[in-house]
Amino acid sequence: MAELKGVVAFVLIFSALLSVLSLIFSIWVYTVDYSSKLAASSSNEGDIGFSIETSNSSCGDNLCNCAETCSTCSDDCGSCPAPAPTPGASTGGGGGAAVYQSLFQVNKDNFNIKVVSGEKITNEIIIQNNMNNPISIKVSVTGIENYVYFNTDEINIDSRGSESLKLTIDAPEPGVYAGKIILTYQGFSKEILVLLNVVSEGVLFDVTLTVPDLYRVLRKGQRLPALIELLEVGGETGVDVTMNYIIKDFENKEHYTESETFYVSGAKSYSKRFSTAGLEPGDYILGVELVYIGGFATATAHFRISDSLITPQTWVAIGALVIAFISCTLAILFFKRNRNKFKPNSKGKVNKK
Repeated sequence: MAELKGVVAFVLIFSALLSVLSLIFSIWVYTVDYSSKLAASSSNEGDIGFSIETSNSSCGDNLCNCAETCSTCSDDCGSCPAPAPTPGASTGGGGGAAVYQSLFQVNKDNFNIKVVSGEKITNEIIIQNNMNNPISIKVSVTGIENYVYFNTDEINIDSRGSESLKLTIDAPEPGVYAGKIILTYQGFSKEILVLLNVVSEGVLFDVTLTVPDLYRVLRKGQRLPALIELLEVGGETGVDVTMNYIIKDFENKEHYTESETFYVSGAKSYSKRFSTAGLEPGDYILGVELVYIGGFATATAHFRISDSLITPQTWVAIGALVIAFISCTLAILFFKRNRNKFKPNSKGKVNKK
């Protein structure tokens, strides 16, 4: 019986060790569960508001999400500012990434919009004044200033009140575009990221681009994995297509381009890794443009290059290594403690004690 227990314990420890090592290997070759889609992925099914799921956010991921504040996560959002100033009071100069939260709030941090080329669509941003006095916020846009217009360039909000800022998008030629809406009050700014997916009318393909949740934040130079899915929605006729891959910043500047041509009939799904060499810390979009005779489809996903060496993948890898070390230590201790049970005695039989 003791021998059986020893064998079972060995098998369990060995299995756990193999599982952990497999997890480590999976992380480094980016074989993760692609079925867990990000809100960052987009398709041609409709106008999609872009948001990062707060349930997946965590303090220490270098992202100051709407669920985090300076009081709950100073590592991501920075230290809380002094009590909000009154109009005309000195703010100490400069802007802060999280200071605006004590001054005003917005209902959307990001937009990922699909629109047909040549059409005009309208969206809105609700701005909430958190102060006990009226404020006046200046509105501007970069990267897509030729395609986005506002109902005002300065919005006045009563104390503790809210106002709607309306933006109209005049869709340009088909393609992927990226820009930022900037809200500024007394030197403090809030940036709202905008991803534009401009497609042709009557698209033949539905395109989806997914970046795994674990890879939304990368180190400098780290490769970006993505899953691209194509579905022919106009009937399975089969057609040669050209796929353009693009990485842009939110000034709409291209940093990476690549193209390939292949045949598609019905549906196609494949994974691909993209180089981020040369990208400085900041926010970027990965875009795909599917070009074929009579049509143009697009999809985009947002990711960030961190100036820190510690990313979500790093923490998972460290955790897996710790578990592997503990498993190895337990295995060694187990066999040291029970080595006499597995040694044959003078009669050639295994000891049972």
